[in-house]
Amino acid sequence: MTRFDKDAYIECLPITTYNEIINALNKDATWTILANHVAKELQYPCTWLQSLQEIKHSNDSPGQKLFSELNIRMCTIEVLCTLLNDCKLYNILSIISDPEPLNIIMHPTEKFPINILKVSFGHHLHLCCKAVGMPPPNYIWYHNDKQLQHYTSDELDLIITNVSQAGEYKCKVFQIKNDGTLISTLTSKAVIVQIFPMPVIIEVQPQQFLEVKENESFTIFCKASSNPEPCYQWFHDNIKIDGETSNILHIKQFTSKNEGKYYCYIHNNISEAYTEKSHIMIDFQRLKAVAKIALIIANEEYEYHKCLLTPKNDAACIANLLKEIGFEVICFLNLTFTQMKNAIEIFSKALMEGVYGLFYFAGHGFKMQESYMLATDAPEKFLRKDAICESELLSAFLKNNPELLIIILDTCQSLPSRELNPEIYQEVPIVKEYKSKKNLRNLIQAYSTSSYRPTYEKIDSKYSLYMTHLSKYINKDITVTKLFEEVGKSIDSCFKDKERNQIPMFAASVTKPFRLIDAIYKQNRPNIIDHLYELTSYSSRTINVTFKRSNICTRITISLFMELYLNVIKIKAHDLSNVKVTFYNSVPMKRNNLFQNLYEKECWIHNPQLTEKPLIITISKNEILLGATELHIKDYIPSILKDINV
Repeated sequence: MTRFDKDAYIECLPITTYNEIINALNKDATWTILANHVAKELQYPCTWLQSLQEIKHSNDSPGQKLFSELNIRMCTIEVLCTLLNDCKLYNILSIISDPEPLNIIMHPTEKFPINILKVSFGHHLHLCCKAVGMPPPNYIWYHNDKQLQHYTSDELDLIITNVSQAGEYKCKVFQIKNDGTLISTLTSKAVIVQIFPMPVIIEVQPQQFLEVKENESFTIFCKASSNPEPCYQWFHDNIKIDGETSNILHIKQFTSKNEGKYYCYIHNNISEAYTEKSHIMIDFQRLKAVAKIALIIANEEYEYHKCLLTPKNDAACIANLLKEIGFEVICFLNLTFTQMKNAIEIFSKALMEGVYGLFYFAGHGFKMQESYMLATDAPEKFLRKDAICESELLSAFLKNNPELLIIILDTCQSLPSRELNPEIYQEVPIVKEYKSKKNLRNLIQAYSTSSYRPTYEKIDSKYSLYMTHLSKYINKDITVTKLFEEVGKSIDSCFKDKERNQIPMFAASVTKPFRLIDAIYKQNRPNIIDHLYELTSYSSRTINVTFKRSNICTRITISLFMELYLNVIKIKAHDLSNVKVTFYNSVPMKRNNLFQNLYEKECWIHNPQLTEKPLIITISKNEILLGATELHIKDYIPSILKDINV
């Protein structure tokens, strides 16, 4: 009930009460809440609210003008109380209402007779406390006597995400006069929240790689949640580190003996878990290259041997990853013996001092004293002279002293069949001598499998087993030796508890901390690198052609069929609806190299003819020839194709 005659008009309020209400309305623009409600009830236009804000005299205020408007409309104290209650402006309502003592009518424990509530991780904790009184009650929730910020309503709703949220919850209820004076305070009964047991869940893993300068300190950490609280134990290379039983590991004065793999064993009496391993290395001074180049060859369509499934995808994968870290990539698909030799020779000329070079081959291969690669035209009964040997690569690639050379052979390393290919065992091999003039320690030779073992294409996999794991590390910020170590360990892990049918190997003679991500000097770029770029650069071309017999003109687009492979060209005809478009080699090829998609009116050519003989394009309708034209494809291909097909 009100402190004043409810039927009296608001103009009868004492001046002190009147001013207190006006001040409360003006505070934080509270008047707008009441004004909007009044305008809605009386269907006033929006201009009415605007008029309340127009202050013409220094003594005016929006709250005072609103109160004057209500007074003009014969507003009684009872009506004002109703309006304030509808707007939930209880603090202002308390100015003209009789005080009511504070009373908690619903404690948080009401639904929990024994005052204990069990909650699971990830679930909501929902508690309620209701109180009455005038001035209206305010609420603050507490957990273990610590105030919970932002929880100031009669309901508490939070999600249990940590064992530290267990404990006592209660609500403090208090009354405050409109001038801020505290009148009374009550505290609710407390609820004891217990959290159901939860297994160890690792929320934060230690960082995967960390480089630390010698004699400096490093810190790695992890974080886990569980109930009961998790226990921690750190390990270094599978050896327990005594005393390191928190989620933070701190090592002072780092030296080479501290290098290695670190991980944490986390457990409680319900479960256990291991973090991922963190690889800690000494941070050496960063190196730079004058250029980074790669030659990548994928052979899968063999004339006399079983065709392979993944080399094309494997080569494209490593090529894209190398391009991301600044390599200029030369990529070929299905090269013959002559083409491979020419490509190797062109590439070797660019391997100058200061250059990082990488060679990757995916295809058939074998090993007899050294590793060999087979071209797509290798005869069924091949000799070593019919293949490219590794010493031939090295003698070509090392002669101009590149800063770093990496050779990756993703091939079988098994022996040729003595039964099917006996003559190779009587052959006297030619071994190329290789060495750099400066005897640089700059060579890494990596093999997808160990000596005299096969390599595998994974069943139902887009990539070979080796590329599946190599691609995880090829662009990481780790040294090249560490890169191939990690690839080997990664493949080992997938053979856990199984026979290791493929064991990759690598040999290294490097003494510097080379990384494939090393930066490139912005200056001093060798001219031969620019020349190589000119040979391999290519952009799509669109030309106009005319079928003179029918006087039909159209556009032909010439581009790379697959973005990376320089020796597969796509030709597409446009603006030729309702006719059939067919492409022909004017000179028959020993092996088909032209493939058509009649529906899309396009074809793609593998190793296009480089003779003066053109490509023939015909158009027909209902099997009636409408016209033909010539396209000299040799004018629209990457320049390097002219050199590798010599």
